[in-house]
Amino acid sequence: MNLVNGKPSSSISIFDRGFLYGDGIFETILVVDKIPVNLSLHIKRIKAGCSSLKIKYLDYTVLTKLIVKALKDETSCVLSITITRGTAKKRGYNINIGRIKPNIIISTSKIPKYPNKYINEGVCTKFSKNILENNNRFSKIKHLNRLEQVIASEELTKKNPEIILCDKNNFIIEGVSSNIFFVKNNIFYTPLLKNCGVEGIMRSMIISNLRKDKYLVKFKKIKKSNIDKFDGAFFCNSIRLIWNIKSIDTYKYKSNLHINNLIKKINEDIY
Repeated sequence: MNLVNGKPSSSISIFDRGFLYGDGIFETILVVDKIPVNLSLHIKRIKAGCSSLKIKYLDYTVLTKLIVKALKDETSCVLSITITRGTAKKRGYNINIGRIKPNIIISTSKIPKYPNKYINEGVCTKFSKNILENNNRFSKIKHLNRLEQVIASEELTKKNPEIILCDKNNFIIEGVSSNIFFVKNNIFYTPLLKNCGVEGIMRSMIISNLRKDKYLVKFKKIKKSNIDKFDGAFFCNSIRLIWNIKSIDTYKYKSNLHINNLIKKINEDIY
């Protein structure tokens, strides 16, 4: 189902500021047995994104009702939510345009099917030729200007279904559409996301689960040259959950018990 401000539609005005300037945010949510997984965390990030972009007047009660409406005839699917500043009454960047309502665009789609080996065996990956620029004001949130990831996606292949993005100082940040963790002994490490990158919901869920199980989680600047200092690594996002990493470029990891146990736990919690 596709809804624009609650009405069935697959189009928006050409004067919508999300279309004109990327002036908005988005969320992608896994729905299992009619339950949007981690919905409260996704709503929290919507609020953070709207705050960062100074998008006002979003009615969260209405948003919740529209989510329910969109999922009325769905069981398991991907729920996509896009919030834009609204439809502009005149052209220009200026956000002081009066009290206009944000546009709420909601759609549902089938859960993507990936090869079983990605889940059961893990994936091979590599470092992207593209780099992420620092922009600490807009780091962590999912705004509509993710062009760095769009361009980097050209490098994705069946052999490397996800790749690693670094910043200009060669510190590892994330995948094209995922966060990344590394493991050493029984300690989990994930990159700092102060200046760029997305603070993923699955990343937050994994950190919470690990801490409940008494694992130590550290946020760390990780140089791309130091991947051999770890025992294992994995990608994660809200739709794919966890993909173990078998190799990065020519460096190979052995199977890791801590990662395997985490994959099993996260899958059991969600499915």
